[in-house]
Amino acid sequence: MNFTQFKKEKVFQRGRGGSDPQHLEDERLFHALLERYDEIERSTKKIEGGIEAITRVTSKDAELVKILQEHAVGMKKRFDGGRAIRSWDPMFTRLFDERDQIKMRWEMLEDGIKVTLKGEEAEIQELIDLHDETLHAFVDHGFRAAKEESPYRPQ
Repeated sequence: MNFTQFKKEKVFQRGRGGSDPQHLEDERLFHALLERYDEIERSTKKIEGGIEAITRVTSKDAELVKILQEHAVGMKKRFDGGRAIRSWDPMFTRLFDERDQIKMRWEMLEDGIKVTLKGEEAEIQELIDLHDETLHAFVDHGFRAAKEESPYRPQ
């Protein structure tokens, strides 16, 4: 049986992509990280109300560290401005819908970045956990995970 007939079509909830310079730059950074996913590691620690995640460049490549940090700052700007990404992915759509209930802060590290995400309600904390699981998949599988709906769970 050909299972491709059941593949879900991507439905963009908040518009499709963008062609403005900032969107193109955000996309360039994200793609660079996905291409070099095998040089990146991510660890997460549960904390009261959320998570603390540390993402590091294992290859020690200073340019890749810069790309990672610029990506994180760019995503925070998009998040704060309500400029959705992956609007075909229900988890990301929901994340942007609930952004006012999520507190995010970061700290630059010599070899990466530490990000803290918190929410007061259990439902928001679950959303933070799903987002974290998705980012782990991006780091573990690169483009293979990025092409799929979140959270990506390889068979």
